[in-house]
Amino acid sequence: MYQEPHQGGMATNTAMLEKVKLPAIFLMVTAGIGALMAVVSFLSNVLGFGFNAANMGDMGGNEQWIGMMSGGLGMGLNVLALVMAVVVFFGASKMMKLESYGLALAASIIAMIPCISPCCLMGLPIGIWSLVVLLDKDVKAAFH
Repeated sequence: MYQEPHQGGMATNTAMLEKVKLPAIFLMVTAGIGALMAVVSFLSNVLGFGFNAANMGDMGGNEQWIGMMSGGLGMGLNVLALVMAVVVFFGASKMMKLESYGLALAASIIAMIPCISPCCLMGLPIGIWSLVVLLDKDVKAAFH
C-alpha cells in the first residue's frame, strides 16, 4: 500500500498545488477585472465623460458628492484600486506556486474589502474561498 510522504514530499506538494490552483486563478481573474475597471474609470474622469459629465438631472442633493468622485478624489481612488489589483494578482501568482504565504494571505484579504478591492462583488466570495484554502494547515505547511 502506497503512503504519501510527509510534509515537503513531492506527492504532498502536488496535492497542495492542486488545492490552491483554482482559488488563485479566480483571484487573478478578479484582479484583472478590477484593474480594467480602475483604468476605464480613471480614463473616463481624465477625458471628462465620468459621472460629472453626464446630464443626470436632479440627483437629490448628490451633485457635490458626484463632483468629488469625478475629480481628483475619484482619480486617486482609481489609482488605489489599480495598485490593489496588482497586489492581488501578484499575491495570487505567488499562491499558485506555494511561495510567499503572507502575500497570498494579504491578496485574499484585500480581495474581500469592498470599494478598494478589485471587483468587490466577485472579490468577497473568491477572497473567502482562497482564505479558507490558505488557512488549511497542510496548505500552510506546503508554502516555502
